[in-house]
Amino acid sequence: MNKSVIILIISLIYLTVASCDYLNLKSEDVSEVLVASVGSKNLYKSDLEGLYVAGMNVKDSTLVINNFIENWAKKQIYLQKAALNLSTEKEEILEDMVKEYREDLFINSYKKALVVQNLDTIISDKAIRDFYITNQNIFKLNEELLKYKYISFNTYLVESKDVKKLFLSEEAESVESLLEDEYKFSTVQLNDSVWYSYSDLIQTDAFIKSLNKSSLLRKNKFIQQKDSTETHFIQVKDILKRNEIAPLEYVKPVIKQMILHKKRLQYINEIEAQLIQEAINTNIYIKQ
Repeated sequence: MNKSVIILIISLIYLTVASCDYLNLKSEDVSEVLVASVGSKNLYKSDLEGLYVAGMNVKDSTLVINNFIENWAKKQIYLQKAALNLSTEKEEILEDMVKEYREDLFINSYKKALVVQNLDTIISDKAIRDFYITNQNIFKLNEELLKYKYISFNTYLVESKDVKKLFLSEEAESVESLLEDEYKFSTVQLNDSVWYSYSDLIQTDAFIKSLNKSSLLRKNKFIQQKDSTETHFIQVKDILKRNEIAPLEYVKPVIKQMILHKKRLQYINEIEAQLIQEAINTNIYIKQ
């Protein structure tokens, strides 16, 4: 058997025993209680704090602790094997990558803090509307949108004739009547002023998903269907087809994010220019 595999097995056996012992050490000082070691790396009882949850039984606690210790051990063994087997050149490349990642993390965190503290994130309706008018071609639909209303109810508990009359009415009072307690709907969506994508629509209800797409996507189409227990009413008020321009109210959240992204980039560019100029003025940055 490969020597490194034997070492790994022995280490994991030791770790399992150590993790079981941990459960019996809760009352001791945790600062220097050694739980496991891999080479020069040590894992102490204090490193396991937070893994034990009050009320957890011994079996579950042991499983959680074993998994944590074994994952720690595998990581350390991999790191030590990598250090022994990677070439010096490869190791230096990786160290440079880690250094660069750390620097980027610091810089991006600082940029984010500046943006949060100083950037005005309020986008006016006029700015959104102007952006929409100027860039309409980027808002062509890649799927159908529709406005609709839909209800379903128990066939034997609700009088469908009365509900249908109110459902098809355009009067606001009819909607209010439908929402009264006397009508118990399994599903109800009566706001037909909001645009929905077809893909989102068919995820809302199994009955809607079962409908033929071409029959559903017809303006002012009313569909009534009754099965053994449920009656369904659905009416499509309006439709926009693929490649038509999405309505402003539908893409408004997207436009807001696009404008904010542009503002962030402009702000960061301005800050970077200011920082460089300040560094030049104070002789921190000296360009030869």
